[in-house]
Amino acid sequence: MIDSLYIAWRYISFNKAKTIVLVACVTLISFLPIALHLLLEESERQLMSRAVSTPLVVGAKGSSLDLVMNTIYFGDEVPELITMEASEQVENTDLALSLPLYVRFKARGNPVVGTTLDYFEFRGLKIIDGRQMAVLGDCVLGAKVAESLGLKTGDSLVSSPESLFDLAGIYPLKMKVAGIFEKSHTADDHQGQQSHKRHSIFPHVHHDR
Repeated sequence: MIDSLYIAWRYISFNKAKTIVLVACVTLISFLPIALHLLLEESERQLMSRAVSTPLVVGAKGSSLDLVMNTIYFGDEVPELITMEASEQVENTDLALSLPLYVRFKARGNPVVGTTLDYFEFRGLKIIDGRQMAVLGDCVLGAKVAESLGLKTGDSLVSSPESLFDLAGIYPLKMKVAGIFEKSHTADDHQGQQSHKRHSIFPHVHHDR
């Protein structure tokens, strides 16, 4: 037994580089599943925390998955639209605060999200630079949008046309950057918003994805 240990020790001493590589590979193989599990668990926690904090999502009849992904995570699939009357009906019940969202357009590849000022309070979003929106045409950017596009307070951002070949389509909207949100490490870091009264459309630029 002692002879075997001595031979093994001499082998390790003579092949130091090979031994270090072998130990590193075994350690990596052992640690990788644990690290992957922790990463997936944290990702699931962050995604679910945003969904859990949203009590109810109301939309037109159709794919519930598209509705949730578009409303909570600003996904690309646009569900069938409903009117502001539906939001007002929810408000009239006095059972819930309605936060209308309109996620359809993009600006330089980042979703533009229309919502109300109540949304900022609901998500706990804080302005770190500039001010809140005051007039139509103002917008507030998510932290990652401002960083990736190199935009700052006072700059302008123009929404992208839905189709380059649709000359009669909706005219692009030029928005003035009124402020930038503090990082929240959520989907809101990838967006920006605009408004001046309770039920206006507030373009909200979302970097994402």
